[in-house]
Amino acid sequence: MLTQALRETIRVQDGRIPLLERHLARLEAGGCDADVLAAARAEALAAAAVWPEPYGRMTLLVAPNGTPTAEVTDRPSTIDVEGGPTATLVASDIPELPPGAAKPADRSFWDRALHEAQTAGADVAVLVDHAGYVIDGSQASAWLVVDGVLVTPPSPPALAGVSRAFVLDLAPELGIPVQERPVSAAEYQDAAEAFFTTAVAGAIAVRGRGGPVSARIAQVFSRAFALE
Repeated sequence: MLTQALRETIRVQDGRIPLLERHLARLEAGGCDADVLAAARAEALAAAAVWPEPYGRMTLLVAPNGTPTAEVTDRPSTIDVEGGPTATLVASDIPELPPGAAKPADRSFWDRALHEAQTAGADVAVLVDHAGYVIDGSQASAWLVVDGVLVTPPSPPALAGVSRAFVLDLAPELGIPVQERPVSAAEYQDAAEAFFTTAVAGAIAVRGRGGPVSARIAQVFSRAFALE
């Protein structure tokens, strides 16, 4: 049962939705029942089918009463910045998330952190709680590489994003060790690699902090977008 409106931000590729089943699974974890999921699927597929461009960014909203609406634009992901996004740490409270750490429709909590980061001259924020631990990226899932191990903060308080689940499933298949664990701000700053993922843009390294692991993850996202 829904306790608040939910939002999924979805990539449309050549009239298809490459990661649709994962988006629907997240809506289900957030409280959508079978009827709502069926309606959301139909709404999303219909909107994707009539979008005329090769790329599109869909916002799929499910109201508290279960009614879905979908809108597609050509707006890029916030992390899709030439040369990679710059990021800065922003002190933050811990967000209150819907069931399953789903994505709420009200993004004001994360948008405030984004605004603070952009005011400081960065592209995106990395939220840090008052104990000094990373919560998540303001608009994307945050990842780092420490001694060859791929690491991401736990969910909750991180959003259980579609791209996050995709990487957690993918890494073992690629032979990349992966951990979901607390990450201090200092560890994030000192990590060999840092990158963000979204279901729209895939994996993009923080400017100047790319490396072999983030490049490999980015390649798999590209293949998924092209082939699924």
